[in-house]
Amino acid sequence: MRLDNLRERERRFSEILLEKLDRKFLKNFLFFSYLGARICYAETHPLNIFEEERFKDFERFRSFLLHLKRLGHYSVFAHSPVIVDLQDLSHSERFEIARTFFKVFWSEDGTLALFNLRHFAEILDDQAFLHLIADRFKPDQIKVLFARNFDVLFEGNLHELPPSLCEDKADVFAEQEVIIITIEEDIPFGWVGVITHNFSRIFSHQFVRHTWLNFNQRSHRYTRAEKFVVPSVFSEEDRRRYRSVIEETMKIYEELSRNMKKESARFVLPQGVATTVLATGPYLVWEDFINKRAIPQAQDEIRALAIFLKEKLTGFLGGIKYKK
Repeated sequence: MRLDNLRERERRFSEILLEKLDRKFLKNFLFFSYLGARICYAETHPLNIFEEERFKDFERFRSFLLHLKRLGHYSVFAHSPVIVDLQDLSHSERFEIARTFFKVFWSEDGTLALFNLRHFAEILDDQAFLHLIADRFKPDQIKVLFARNFDVLFEGNLHELPPSLCEDKADVFAEQEVIIITIEEDIPFGWVGVITHNFSRIFSHQFVRHTWLNFNQRSHRYTRAEKFVVPSVFSEEDRRRYRSVIEETMKIYEELSRNMKKESARFVLPQGVATTVLATGPYLVWEDFINKRAIPQAQDEIRALAIFLKEKLTGFLGGIKYKK
């Protein structure tokens, strides 16, 4: 099938989907698309993104999302789920929709479908897109679980999070953080966001292979490299030698950055350079990730994340709240 033919099929079905989608669920998770966009370019702690004036002012928020749509940055919209009730359609109509749209999840009886905002951002005109995201969400519904070095330091509403937790230490060696984000209201299929902050690019290369999830990552094309991850197996002597390598390469990196773009200067950096990744998806996809990575054969960083999520997401995967 040609791309233009596929887009025409999507546009034809979009009228049906727009009529039957539940905007309540979309509005409650719309903040994930903003977070996905900003996490690519922000040099601050990822949770400080929620303190940006553009996030708090809903009209500026919507204008920013429209700006991203016009630029063709569609990947960020995959972070916001859209539930569509298709029980009134015939089996053949549902089949045609299923073979037209990529990465859609279906209920067991085939009546509910889990789309995401990207499916609509790519085919709607600006006016229709703005109408789709016209409903205000409630930031006070956002819940987070915050862990540093896999120790849980906070669990509760985002607005109650102590600001001191978002302060990075000056040391070049990173402290890894896992931040689980969702809202208080349950939705069909479930939906969870996980931020891995100060994990290595060795880790992220493996993480993004789980293509059922949706990803956005801090870009070292545009942001400055600052911290590095130390493997748990390193001895004190290994850490000393590693720090020496980092200090030397950072000198070269800074020199190169004065004469060329960061995207070229970064080639001299060790692979352990720290990055931040936002991943979102329904419960069953997180369960699949855990099953594949919480095993002895997995690399240390991604195995540690999977084991942590296996414990902390148990409540979500069962359709209930965080397991403490």
